This record gives sequence, C-alpha cells and structure tokens, in this order.
Amino acid sequence: MEPGTVVWRETAQSLLRQKWLIIGCILLGLFGAAVYALVQTERWTASSQLVIGPAVPPALVGKLDTSSDKTGPLGMDLPAETQARVMASPTLLREVAKSLGMPTNDDTVQKLAAVTRVKAVTDNAYLVTTDGPTASEAVRRANAIATIYLDQRNDEAKGLLTTLAGQAQDRSKTATQQSRSLISQINEAVDRGDSQTAAALRDQRVGLATEARQAADDAAAMRKALTAVGAGSELVTPATTDTASSSPMVARDILVGGILGLVLGFGLALLRSHLTPYILTRDQAARAASSPVITASEGNRRRFWHRTAPELPQYEITSLGTEASGALARRELNPRAFGSGAPGTLLVVSASPTPNSAGIALAMAEANARDGRETLLILADVEGTPVLPHVTGHEGLTDLVNEPAATRAIRARKLFRPGTVADLYVLPPGLNHEETATAVGPSLVPGIVADLPPGYSVVIHGPGAVGRMGITPLAAAVDASVLVVQVGHDKEMDVARLTAALQYAGAPVVGVVLIGASPQDETLGIPLNFKAAESAAPPIR
Repeated sequence: MEPGTVVWRETAQSLLRQKWLIIGCILLGLFGAAVYALVQTERWTASSQLVIGPAVPPALVGKLDTSSDKTGPLGMDLPAETQARVMASPTLLREVAKSLGMPTNDDTVQKLAAVTRVKAVTDNAYLVTTDGPTASEAVRRANAIATIYLDQRNDEAKGLLTTLAGQAQDRSKTATQQSRSLISQINEAVDRGDSQTAAALRDQRVGLATEARQAADDAAAMRKALTAVGAGSELVTPATTDTASSSPMVARDILVGGILGLVLGFGLALLRSHLTPYILTRDQAARAASSPVITASEGNRRRFWHRTAPELPQYEITSLGTEASGALARRELNPRAFGSGAPGTLLVVSASPTPNSAGIALAMAEANARDGRETLLILADVEGTPVLPHVTGHEGLTDLVNEPAATRAIRARKLFRPGTVADLYVLPPGLNHEETATAVGPSLVPGIVADLPPGYSVVIHGPGAVGRMGITPLAAAVDASVLVVQVGHDKEMDVARLTAALQYAGAPVVGVVLIGASPQDETLGIPLNFKAAESAAPPIR
C-alpha cells in the first residue's frame, strides 16, 4: 500500500472515531445560524440609478474672480467618489427623512445612513441602494435619495449661476461708471492742449467700455444657462418593489452555519487526533509498545473531561485473557514467549493503574492452567484492587518480607492457594501493608520464581513502576511481558517509556492487550518495525 493511502486511511479513521464531535459542531452551527437568522429584523432592499450631467458650464466657472469661492459643494462638478459620499451623508439624509415624514433626529439619520450605500458606477452614473422595513418603504427611500440629491444639486447650480451673473453685472456697471468718469478728464486735457494725456485717457476709456460689454455678455450667458440647469441629470432607473426580502435569508444562513460547523468539527477532530498525548488506535498502541496488538476489546470512548479507566465486565476480562494466551501460543510471536508450549514466566503490566490488568493476568493464568501446565499467579501489585476476594484473607507476598531468605521459598510454597481452576495456584499480595513491606515485597518475586520446582509456568501481575528501582525487580523474574493499554487513558509516551524499560531489563514486550478500541479502527495493530522471528530459540525453562 502506498504511504499516501495509509495517511488518508488513518485520517479518515480518526475523523470517524470522533464523529460525535463533528456532528455536535454541525448541530451547533445549524442551531446558531437558525437563531441568528430568526432574530434578525426583516429587511427589504431597493436600488435606483441616476445620471448626473454638468451643473455649471466650466467656461462660465472660469469667469469667477480669483478671490471668489469656486468650490461650491454641489453646484460644481465634483469627483465621482465625492458626490457618492455626499449622497450618503447625514446632511442629505436628514432632508430625505424630512421628505418621507420620518423623524429628523440624529438617531434616525444615523440608522438611515447605516443602511444606505451609494456606488459610483462611472464618472457620471451612480447606484443608490438602501434598506427598509418593507418593500415599498425601501423603494421610497432609494428614489427619495436620488431625487433630493438631484434637486439640491440643481438648486446649488442655479444659486451659483445667479451669483456669477450678479458678479458679472457688477463688473459691467463698475466699468461703465469708470468709463463715464474719464470723459471729463479727457475734455480737460484737450482744453489744456495736452494731446498725449488725452490720447492715453481715450485708450483707457475704450478698454473699460470693452470690459463692460464683456461682463454684460457674461451675465447674459449665465442667465441663459439657468434655463438649462439639470438638463443632463435624471433618475434613469427608479427603484422597483422586490418580491422577496433581503434579510433574513434563513435557508442560506442555516446552510452557511452547517458548513462552518462541519469545517470546525473537522478542524477540532484533526487537531485533537494530532495533539492528544493519549493512545487512540491499534497502530498507536503497537508503535508505542513496539509489539503487535494480540487482542482488543471495544469500549467507551474517553472524553476530554473523563480520563478514568472503567472496569470491564468479568466475562469480557476473561475473554481478553484467554484470547491473549491463545494468541501467544498459536502465533509464536517470540520463541521465548510465554505459552510457546514450554514452561515460562510472563509479566502482565499496564502503564497506568487500571482495574482491568489484574483480571487479564488471572484469565491468562487460568487459560494456561487449562492447557495442562501447573501455573502460579503472583499478584505483585500490593496496592492494587484485589481480583480474588476468596484468597485476600490469606498470607501473601508482603508477609514474606520479614521471613529469612533461607526459609522464604519454603514458606512461599506453603502459602500457595489453589484457585478455581485445576493446576492454578495463587500468591496474593498479602496483609502486611507496612511501608517497608510495600516497598520491598515486589523485589522478593525473582527469588520466589527461581526457587520454584521445575515445570511451573508463572504469570506475574505488577504495576508499571515499583519503588526506586522502577520495573526492574519484576522484569528480572520474567522472560517476556504483555502490556495492557487503555485507549484514551494511557499516554503514548508512558507506554513507550515502559516498553523501553522492560526491554532494557530483559523482559521484552511480546504483545499488547488493547482495551477500548474503536469499531472503526480496522488497522492490523502491527508496528512498522516489527519483524517475526525467523529461527526458533530454545525454551526459556
């Protein structure tokens, strides 16, 4: 299989394992979008289009005095973006509200400005879009904005032309008066015989007369232009009534909410799969333990807020232990492994305290005893939950702490209590819960195992860490080990560290019992670096 196929398969499986998270995000998106859409105020939209022609001929504007204001707000041909801003300005919208019979206070004007949009389509064409509580009201607002702007612009243009005409008429009158005042000066110069001064005054009078006639012509042209103001400006496309509201669009909002929820769910699922430190799949468990998953059971998925390992039913624990024991015997994953047909010593351990691992160890010991081998089960987890209530009242492992080494093995053999299965004997944790006994008790296991009569198969259940020496005391007494891993409860780093410690201590992990596997996780549970043994080694004992 191509590597890319494996990646896509694992990604799809991780999404499927967290399908409830994705479904929850989708439902959240749908619910949120539905609430958002339903609480929105119903809104209708209307648009009108207007074209604006020259208000004041540029040639006439140039006739203004240099000291005069040539920047009239509407009468001049302002840039397109500026005129678009003027149409949507509060000053114009206040007049619109007044014409529509609406209140002219600041709140009303600001609300109207918030729903009004003016766009300059070309240099002289504008699109006015506004919203209203009803379709007819939206049409009235859009048409009123365009109409009032055209009217105000025409009024401003007429006012500007009137001002220009008055200024030109004043210039004509002033020039005429100055021209008349020069007649007497010319006559006086002629009477004195000063022909040079008289000629200069005559030239000055001609210039004033020309200026007066030109100013009079300009005034006449401006008065004539008043009749053409607004001829090139009109509302070319009045707004029409829509048949459907622009808001709320419930179907669209819900669809968008569902899509956003799906994206959020996928993102959270992938983020959780890649960032969570917990083991979630068979492949993760096999990779962390560097050993294949020999048996697995389905279980409840672990949640973010619930990381405890629930105790499995007794029948399921028995089934897991029996299947694990059979897998070791049938598949011969390791020639030195427990269950290969000859007596051996096996450690069943978990990376974190769990009530299930002791039960699995008991079930494996029972299965081994049923195969006809005398089997001893040593419960070395002195602080764990008892799995055999009928033997917890007897002396056990921690009671051997004060026993001399010479007689410890003899007394240990006397403490063996037969279980419910023939050829199965149990060494319980004991009743001595002193600090010394609890710390030293597990270290007695190697000596007890070494002093057993030939032919015994031993199953030891112990914690992931024992005192200051870690797993070493128990690992020194066994030939191989089996890890019990709880999906969503055990961390991948903890399992990998425990595996390395067992390997270093001479008790390699030969298989993983996985609890809580997802039904969608159909991977093989075989680590990438796993290689089956090619040559058989002599039995361990």
